[in-house]
Amino acid sequence: MNTADMLRVALMALHVLAGAAWFGSMFYSIFVLYPRLCRFFDDIGERERFVLVLSHGARLHMIAAMTLVALSGLGLLLMPRDRMTAAWLILVGVKAALLITSVVFFWRISWHWWPARLFALETELPAIHRRFRIAGACMLVLVGLNAALGVIARVT
Repeated sequence: MNTADMLRVALMALHVLAGAAWFGSMFYSIFVLYPRLCRFFDDIGERERFVLVLSHGARLHMIAAMTLVALSGLGLLLMPRDRMTAAWLILVGVKAALLITSVVFFWRISWHWWPARLFALETELPAIHRRFRIAGACMLVLVGLNAALGVIARVT
């Protein structure tokens, strides 16, 4: 295995692991953490305070995962490739569009919806929680679809 092949493997591993961390954290939050919090805390205000403490600083970890996905993907894109078919170019273009959509969506959630959640009245929280669950599900689909397209692009 030459140096270029080792670099490609390292970039692919980084790309896959960062994407898995991103996907896994959202999956855990939506399907494990939130339902258990709802069962544990009867009082919505108490639950919200716990979520705020629990999620403090998580934004930076998500940004790191997204950055690693983007940079490793760009690195893979710039590496020489034996076959660069039209199908492969389309798949990579769709992957890039999905990544950009995910990042923009994350930005909207993090810097607009989250501050609104911080200052919401308790009566507003159920609707805000529903919006966050829907947004989380959309993000999960976007990131999962991006991963699936990456597998397809690899074999194309």
